[in-house]
Amino acid sequence: MLFVKADSFLSSPVASDGKIYITDVKGIVYALAAGPEFKIMNKMPLGDVCMTTPAITDGIIFFRTEKHLIAVSKN
Repeated sequence: MLFVKADSFLSSPVASDGKIYITDVKGIVYALAAGPEFKIMNKMPLGDVCMTTPAITDGIIFFRTEKHLIAVSKN
């Protein structure tokens, strides 16, 4: 079994584009492959405390941290 060393998770996971996104309180976003096997596809540090659930709309994912609102898209 594969374990991930992460801090606490307070936000709910969200899914988009075949990925599940979950953010720990230290502000590290984990992109997991949606499917029967656990696979971390990517990790992205936001550089700030994050205790909220990401929001997704029109190909953009929004992360609200303690000090910033961060929008991430493919474009």
